[in-house]
Amino acid sequence: MLGKKSNRNNNDEESSDNISNSSDKKIDKKIKIKIKKGSNNNINNNKKGLNIKELKHKIKNDQNSDNNKNELYEEKNKPKYTKLSDSDSESSESEKEQKKIEKNRSQYEKEEEEKNKVTDKKEKKYKEEEKKNNKNEKIHPEFTKSTKVNYTLSILIPSSIVDNAQSKELRTYLIGELARTIGIFKISEVIIFHDKLKDNSRDYINYFIKNLQYLETPQYLRKTLFPMSEDLKLSGLMNPLESQHHLRKDEWSPYREGCVLDRPVNGEYSWVNIGLNKDCKIDQKLPPKTRVTVKLNENNFNNKLKYYTGTPVSMSEPYIKNGTYWGYVVRVCETYKDIFNDSIYDEGYDFIIGTSDKGENYRTANFSKKKDFKHCLIIFGGISGIEGMMIDDEHNNINSTNISKNFDLYLNTCMNQGLRTIRTEEAILISLAVIRPELDKIKEIDY
Repeated sequence: MLGKKSNRNNNDEESSDNISNSSDKKIDKKIKIKIKKGSNNNINNNKKGLNIKELKHKIKNDQNSDNNKNELYEEKNKPKYTKLSDSDSESSESEKEQKKIEKNRSQYEKEEEEKNKVTDKKEKKYKEEEKKNNKNEKIHPEFTKSTKVNYTLSILIPSSIVDNAQSKELRTYLIGELARTIGIFKISEVIIFHDKLKDNSRDYINYFIKNLQYLETPQYLRKTLFPMSEDLKLSGLMNPLESQHHLRKDEWSPYREGCVLDRPVNGEYSWVNIGLNKDCKIDQKLPPKTRVTVKLNENNFNNKLKYYTGTPVSMSEPYIKNGTYWGYVVRVCETYKDIFNDSIYDEGYDFIIGTSDKGENYRTANFSKKKDFKHCLIIFGGISGIEGMMIDDEHNNINSTNISKNFDLYLNTCMNQGLRTIRTEEAILISLAVIRPELDKIKEIDY
């Protein structure tokens, strides 16, 4: 064992000698390199007469001094800090967390203040808009009244009234004036009787019907219900109807005319364009482009709603319940019997009035004999008069002597006329101006 230890010691001494020898060899190499390069320091040292051993010793000292200088420089540039205990480090971390929490709180409070400011501004704008809308929005004056009407009025016009016009422009203007007369006296139904005056009279009937329907339709529905057509090419010549059911966007009414939109739905309901900024949802599924009268569930404009709701009702309901005129219906009759067989009313017409220059004076007529009527029909003749229109009908067995028996009243509404003949459009205006007030008196209606 002792021998082994001694061997180990000898080996350690040999290794240390080897390390010292290797370091000396490195120094010798450095010295040789410096001498080869011809450095000033080595030359000066040689001039002084230094040995190689002395040079080695001096280079070692220089290296040690350089290392000491680097250590001092690093110590000076080291950040000054004190070692913290565990409790101190925990307290510092908690303080940092608290500062972060406080910063987050302050940021959250600022954000909330900004949001509140934005919401306040929006509420102010909304209130201002509501005030403006309330000023601009109007309830239609006819719906402030509660006049109930307990009867309807229909008229029959021969198609020859349009055939007799000299040009298409005059024909169009004539239809516009007839529509305005119909609207003024609140006619519910217009029947066009096809009296064959010309071979192409069927074309004029279609022209007559389409232009009458176009004028009666509210403006916001015309593009949907009436595509481009040659029959409506001159519709701009007609004066606007401005009927009570032609409501504007800023006018409120419990009823509105609408058109079913072509929109997919999953239930038994439909979307309807009623001429407002929002559509209406009705509780009935109808085909697209169907015109419908809607009774709204809301009482006034409501900007908070996404859409309005309502139910489809009869076209005559606004007129019967509130006395608000709601337009007219147009239909065509080929024969005299079709006038009564194809009536839009289930009860038919229970008060029929004929107009002719051969009739009795309207001032002496007894209107009160039909006091309980519901649906009145006034018939106007064409160029050949009401007699010629009825006699020319092949399906009628009517003679000129018994024409008056087909009417409840057979009236002459323009006595002592200064002209030889009165045109049909003139007779319509005069007769309605005379007959309508008499009917209102019978039904005791005060507008």
